[in-house]
Amino acid sequence: MASRDLASNLKVVTHVAAQAITATNTPSSGVDTKGFDSVTALISLGTVTNIANSPQPSWTFHAEESDSESANFTAITDSERILIAGAKSPVTTPNSSTGVFLTVDAAAEDATTYHVGIISTKRYVRIVATAANTPGSTPYSVVLVLSHGALVPVSN
Repeated sequence: MASRDLASNLKVVTHVAAQAITATNTPSSGVDTKGFDSVTALISLGTVTNIANSPQPSWTFHAEESDSESANFTAITDSERILIAGAKSPVTTPNSSTGVFLTVDAAAEDATTYHVGIISTKRYVRIVATAANTPGSTPYSVVLVLSHGALVPVSN
């Protein structure tokens, strides 16, 4: 009998544990999505320390995928596979060459949680945070919610 509650149909994975970063963060491995059809990335970003500096500091985020857990990752640049419906600004369709779907470069944009849907054609997914113009120590974390599992209830 299939479970109808939401918790039995999702797997929640901490991809980047809460930490303060000062430079680009590329996780060494991706999250295994085997058995799931879609992923929702929840990116929680704290206050960007130097947001008022000039030139303006920023963080950009993009999703990458691979058939290997820790090698050969490529950016997902297809707007049909990075889903932004219901996401709040400044989340946008991914850049067709870099895959960037989120740029935080203003005080009104930090200290919040953003979400984006991801449909991957590969087994592993990761989220990369890229720093520009020395944003300073910025707390952040990434949680991936895997959904549409082949088998339910899902074991967390």
